[in-house]
Amino acid sequence: MTGADVRAARERRGLPQEELAQKLGVSQGYVSQLESGHRLVSKRLAAKLVSLLSMSPSALPVSTPKPLPNQQAARALGRLGYPGFAYLRSGARVNPMDVLLGALLADDVDARVVEGLPWLLLRYPDMDWDWLVMYAKQHDAQNRLGFLVALASRLAAANGDTATAELLEQREQALQRSLLQQDDAFSRYALTQAERRWLAANRSPEAKRWNLLATLNVDRLLNAG
Repeated sequence: MTGADVRAARERRGLPQEELAQKLGVSQGYVSQLESGHRLVSKRLAAKLVSLLSMSPSALPVSTPKPLPNQQAARALGRLGYPGFAYLRSGARVNPMDVLLGALLADDVDARVVEGLPWLLLRYPDMDWDWLVMYAKQHDAQNRLGFLVALASRLAAANGDTATAELLEQREQALQRSLLQQDDAFSRYALTQAERRWLAANRSPEAKRWNLLATLNVDRLLNAG
């Protein structure tokens, strides 16, 4: 989150610097320094600003990417508004990139969590795409990411969200250049050879395009929603 982000969000809300400062518990001069870039936005203030100014959680600081356990991923998806985990909605939100990258880097991702990841791309297209792709490539997770983007793009189109569908399609096409030829899966080590053969024979068109062992498709996501 930059000072320019804070200023733009404050002005959209029609808040004077003095009023925002009062809500944050700081001085007007402090807010001015934040907006001018002379002070960094701390993690604590970032969380307050996202709430006060109705900013996207994509503006929150991003943690160091690491595999995310399924329970933590489910809770984070719920807090970000994913209907499939609506019962986990309470609690502080995190940057959606933390959730997406955490799942991309994990070795065994629960099927219900995987179903929520295309929604994450659809709901928060303002994620830092270049940063996301960089880390995915560093961990050979671009096939997983491409598969999720393909599903999200088709889901947006099915929902009539043409602008987001086109944006995601462009991102999928750009990512296609780094496609890895070996098969990948969201359960990298838990699958038996028989399961791998079955998934390879029955994978969805999106999974086949991205060399992924998965049957998840847009119809299932639409029915789940």
